[in-house]
Formats: sequence, C-alpha cells, structure tokens
Amino acid sequence: MSDSRQASEKRQATETERLQDLVARQAEELKRLHDEAKRRAEENQQLIKNHQDLMDKVRHLFRNFPLGLIVLDKSQQIEAVNEKTMGYFQYSGEEMKSQHISLLFPEVATIEAGEQPVRVMARRKNGDTFVVEIVVNLFNMYGREQLFVSVQDITERFRLDQLRRDLIGMVSHDLRTPLTAIRLTLEMVNEGVFGNISDRGHKSMAQAVSAAGYLSSLVENLLDAEKADSGGIELEFGETTVGAIIQKAIGVIPRERGISIETDFTNDSIKVDHDRIVQVLINLISNAMKYSPDNGKVFVLAGMEGVTAKFQVVDQGPGIPPDMQALVFERYRQLQQPKGTKRKGFGLGLAICKALIEAHKGRIWVESTVNKGSKFCFMVPISPD
Repeated sequence: MSDSRQASEKRQATETERLQDLVARQAEELKRLHDEAKRRAEENQQLIKNHQDLMDKVRHLFRNFPLGLIVLDKSQQIEAVNEKTMGYFQYSGEEMKSQHISLLFPEVATIEAGEQPVRVMARRKNGDTFVVEIVVNLFNMYGREQLFVSVQDITERFRLDQLRRDLIGMVSHDLRTPLTAIRLTLEMVNEGVFGNISDRGHKSMAQAVSAAGYLSSLVENLLDAEKADSGGIELEFGETTVGAIIQKAIGVIPRERGISIETDFTNDSIKVDHDRIVQVLINLISNAMKYSPDNGKVFVLAGMEGVTAKFQVVDQGPGIPPDMQALVFERYRQLQQPKGTKRKGFGLGLAICKALIEAHKGRIWVESTVNKGSKFCFMVPISPD
C-alpha cells in the first residue's frame, strides 16, 4: 500500500471518529434539551395547577366573605358580587352584572378608592333603603383596573347611634336644668335660707348636694363626650397664665383622706381656652387623688417647653400596666381599682381630656410604673396662631 493511500485512509478514519464524536455530543445535547423541556413542561403544569388552586381559593373567599363584595370596572359597571351582597340587596348575581353601581347606591354617582369607610344609603330590589358602610380599593388585575367595594350593613349600628343621640338630647334638655335647680335649692336649704336645720340635717343636705353635683358632672361629661364625638367642641381662646389655671383647678378640688396637693409652676402667659384647660386639670388631679393612698401627695407641675406649655399631674397610686396605658383615654375605659376601693364614674373623663387637648392642637399621654404611681402629662401651644 502506498504512503498516499495510507494517509488518505488515516484521514478518513480520523474524520469518521470526529463525526461520530459530534453525533454523540449532539445526541447528548438533544437528550439534555428534551429533559429540560420535559422539566419545564412539568413546572408549567404545576404553575397552572397552583394558579388554578389560588383562583379557586380566591373565588371561595370572595363568595363566602363575611362582608358584601362588589367588583366594578372603570365605568362603574358591576362585574361580580358575592353571596353576602346578593343577600343584602336581594338581586341575583346575573341581575346585578353589567349594571351601574347606582342600582345599589342611588345617591352615589361615582365611587372612588379611599382608605376610610364611607357611609351611604343603599337600596334593595324591593325599594327598601338601608344604611351601609363601604370601603373602596383599587386593584390592577392582568392590566385592567378594577374597584373592589366592601359593603357592611350598619342599619342596627345607625339605629343605636340615633338612640344615643336622642338620649343625649333628652339628657341635655330634660335633666341638666332640673338637676341644677335641685342642687341650688339643696345648697340654699343647707345654708339656712329657708330656716334653721339641725346638725343632722346639715349633714344630710351636704350629702344630697354632693350627690346632685355628681349627677350634674355625669350629665356634663355625657354632653362633652357627645360634642367630642361629633367634632362640636368650641374653644374660646383668651390670655391667661399657667399659674392662674393651676390655682383655679386646685381651688375647687376638695381635700379628702388627708391627701395634699403640692405645686411647682412658672407663671408664663399663654393663650388658651382657660376654662377648658382648668377642666382638664381638675379631671387629672381628681383622678390622681382617687387612686392615691391615704395621706399621700399629688404633685402638679407646669412650665414652658419651647412654644408649648407642659402640665404634669403626678400621683403615688398603684400605677397603670403598660398594656393599659394606651387605652385609658378611650371612652368608658376605667382603670382596675385597688382591692377594697370603689371609684365612681363612667370612664368618660380622660376621653374628654384627650378631646379638649387635641382641640387645642396639643397632645396628652401617661407615664406610669406599676406600684410606683403615674404621671399624666399634656402639652398645648402657647397660642393658637
């Protein structure tokens, strides 16, 4: 065999090996691609299943949500409702679908997204109206903007609110004036205006005057709480001093159980509603004395901090647990009372204090340690301007 022929055969063998190696690598690559495609197909199937499961859960939640839910498109047309909505309005889902939202809320031209609940009048299929609260959220679903409207029937709450307002009106018009007259008459009897009475009679009259005063204060607290709730607190700003406020407050508080009041204050001028700030201080000092031990001390401190006046009332009482400190300014909240004591009140005083201080654009808070006493503080601007 010639050298040229041997060289040619050798080249052919080499090329054959190269082609075989290339085919083997391509086969491996094809297998890898096939396995990758199979894996991704399985992943896609799992994603589709997960998406389907999620949508099923969303649909279940939507159908069974404890509030009414309405989905609107951009033109305020109803796209979907849940079972609760159908129960509220007595329409079927098909009857409401593609209808304008005014079908359900006739007094509302358009609904806009907002974080706060809005009270509106709703109308059932039979024409009956009822009061609801709605909260509207904007969602972008698959590139489409939709409004999700949650609906809560508050007819019963509205009725109770109306009863409360009627009660407050009755208290204002039918109780306050007679109570004032009774108290004045009792004071006149106790002072001997209608003739002399025995020592026992004086004691009984003093107790009656105190009871009438307590009832009058409850009435005033109810009225102030209603004003605070409706935003109807009106302030009459005028020039006064820190000292004048403190002296007037402590001057009307009776000393009981040997408890003394010690003061430390500056006499800076401020422009506030004098009587309202006095009212706050009287409430805080009275509370401090109620919860102070016999023969204890209550400290009333005040001074300037920048452009604000800061008042502090410090007691030696049982203190307030940390988890209760943020709650004591809520309506009808009363502190846990020490064993063997019984304090009167409806839990309105601190809520009214908070409303009055916030009406001055100030703030009020408490600092307390259990078994070491409490410090109630508030700050108000030295001028409303």
